[in-house]
Amino acid sequence: MSHNKFDIIPAASFSNIGLEMIPPFPGLSSWVQCLWVNNDLKNSSRHVEEKLYPDAGSSLTFEIRSTRINARYFHHTRVVTHRWDTSTRHISVRFRPGGAKALLGLDIDDSQNIEIDLFDTPVSQQLSLQPLMDMLPALSADQQVQAVQNWLLTLSYRAQEPNRKWSALLAHASTYLIPPQQLALQNGFSRRTLERQLRKYLGFTPNQLHGFAQIRAARQYLILTPDSLSDIALACGYFDQAHFTNAFREQTLETPLQYRQRKMSQISNR
Repeated sequence: MSHNKFDIIPAASFSNIGLEMIPPFPGLSSWVQCLWVNNDLKNSSRHVEEKLYPDAGSSLTFEIRSTRINARYFHHTRVVTHRWDTSTRHISVRFRPGGAKALLGLDIDDSQNIEIDLFDTPVSQQLSLQPLMDMLPALSADQQVQAVQNWLLTLSYRAQEPNRKWSALLAHASTYLIPPQQLALQNGFSRRTLERQLRKYLGFTPNQLHGFAQIRAARQYLILTPDSLSDIALACGYFDQAHFTNAFREQTLETPLQYRQRKMSQISNR
């Protein structure tokens, strides 16, 4: 089963705080999953906390205030709770695995959670970032989003072609939950080559990326279908329900049943 229709899993509170999901320009779709923009700055809930799950992607968030703009890069390999200040204008770019490395030149550690100011790290794109940040305050909300996407599109022209190849391969493998050994065989190279290239261009091992894809698909099934846990386990490539439950709990810090109950409760209380 393809999981393209389940590509985005928005946090339960996003619709309540005016966060809008915007698709990337077609030329960015290899690197960028989506952009999140908050359009309701008068929301009564000034701060909102949400649980975020690792999927090998990362985010670049522009916090736009009248007096200053911050550009913060966020990458996490473990479940974290993230706090949003809904009174501040945000444009958040959600990168696909390897997207930040390809476009921003950022190397990441696959074992740590990272949150940094983009100007505090020697990324190769700082010279082009400053003019973007200088122009954003004077633009309308729609123009700000367009300016960020145009900046990223300019960066994409410099991205190495191998990055595109491995990103596309990962997208296919994640969509159809293809295990690493099978993926290597289907594409005519060794498991060692797959390991080396994915680490080089995407920053993660094949097993890590496959594990993230399995958990992501399982979360989608738990939210969007009434399927039993045993059926979901098999659909997502686990040996059995016990294997699924253990892997899910290790990644998300809750069991599949706890996750489903919590999400269903949030949805019913909207």
